[in-house]
Amino acid sequence: MDYIKRAEEISGQIVADRRHLHQNPEFGMELPNTCAFVRSRLEKMGYTVSDCGGGLTATIGKGGKCVLLRADMDALKLTEENNLPYRSTNGYAHMCGHDMHTAILLGAAKLLRECESELGGTVKLMFQPGEEVMRGAQSMIDAGVLENPHVDAALGLHVMTHIANGKLSVRPSAAFAGIDIFRYEVKGTGGHGSALEMTVDPIHALVQVYNALESIVPRESSMFDSVSCSVGHIEGGTMYNIIPSSAMLEGTLRFFNNSAHERIAERMQRIADGVALATGTKCSVSHQSLPALVNDSALCAALEGVFGSIPGLEFSVADAPLNASEDFALVAERVPAVFLMLGVGVDGGVTNHNPSAVFYDDKLYLASAMLAKAAAAYLSM
Repeated sequence: MDYIKRAEEISGQIVADRRHLHQNPEFGMELPNTCAFVRSRLEKMGYTVSDCGGGLTATIGKGGKCVLLRADMDALKLTEENNLPYRSTNGYAHMCGHDMHTAILLGAAKLLRECESELGGTVKLMFQPGEEVMRGAQSMIDAGVLENPHVDAALGLHVMTHIANGKLSVRPSAAFAGIDIFRYEVKGTGGHGSALEMTVDPIHALVQVYNALESIVPRESSMFDSVSCSVGHIEGGTMYNIIPSSAMLEGTLRFFNNSAHERIAERMQRIADGVALATGTKCSVSHQSLPALVNDSALCAALEGVFGSIPGLEFSVADAPLNASEDFALVAERVPAVFLMLGVGVDGGVTNHNPSAVFYDDKLYLASAMLAKAAAAYLSM
């Protein structure tokens, strides 16, 4: 198949799919309308579609090796500020670009369906919910998306509005940062601000937690470990003269070295224990985390020729990873994987997740061709 020519012929449908999804976003793990739309489109192509962990799967091919192609489908809790005829108006918005990921994979599914007889194995499609809430990939893995048939390799991509439209890149090895969303809860004894001796002040304890956290990265991490720690939410109290009974803070730890994450997470627990002992409070810390997304260097090298063979896409090997995080990392932990970055904006432009970010969709068909061609190439190796 001439993937590029055929993708160009169906580019109108790919754009139409993207704009329908953009105008009808859904959030989190429950995406009933999005799933119904994707199921309908796949079934019209001749696929048998299965539910899987809140998402959808389908396969094409004839046994043998299996490569998985993944797209996430969920949107953000965000009000779009663009004046587009297909803008979202329901309080959610695809300012993450997942509408594009889904439309690109639907386009690739169409191409692969039409050349099924040429495939040297099986392609599994993974349409995933809940990436923004860090639950979708794990849910589908738990439901067996990597088995029956067993997945031997996986491919995916993410669109970026701060990168020029049509620029495609891959970062061998560590590509996206791991993330740990941590939450400290401190419980004390509330009372009047004039009778401190009758209270146990959780705010006083929380300040000590904050100060200790601020020292972890600069004082306890090697300069060769790329780690950052930030606190973005502190809450406690209701009035100036009331000592509250509880307080909390939340923040994120970002990292590329998973062993560094384990060490710092252990240190965070020791901070909680130490502050509790020193202040007479009860202090606990909880974590929700994802590992760093590590691309398989050998698979990147094997497919580099495909990535660079799409006229209209300017391919390069990225020299630095991104600080953003992705739950596709959970797939990449289990099977050799490649996760690419595709520019759909302008260099240095407004980034994803901004309510006024602009996503250009005129080159999505090239991404569909690239994914389909890469999947077919892998199966012929």
